[in-house]
Amino acid sequence: MTKRTRITMSILAVFLMAAFAGNILAGEAKTIVGIVNDDGQIVDDSGAIFKIAENDNSNEVSENSGTKFEVKGMVEEDSDGNKTIMIESFKILE
Repeated sequence: MTKRTRITMSILAVFLMAAFAGNILAGEAKTIVGIVNDDGQIVDDSGAIFKIAENDNSNEVSENSGTKFEVKGMVEEDSDGNKTIMIESFKILE
């Protein structure tokens, strides 16, 4: 195998690993504690904003502006850094 072929194969391997890792990290189960803002999004203690994906639990959370929740679900982040959570379970915190 020539040096050029080895370099090409190495570069290809790195790109494949990066693509595979990106797919694995696309959705991650998380627990978030935060307050629902006026736009129906959850803002955690660090100021991160999570859009709430629509499902059976979304309305009960997003319609309670000013309420602090603990939510559990799958979080996805798009290429612009916007986060969305698909809520699997939640509880109201005092």
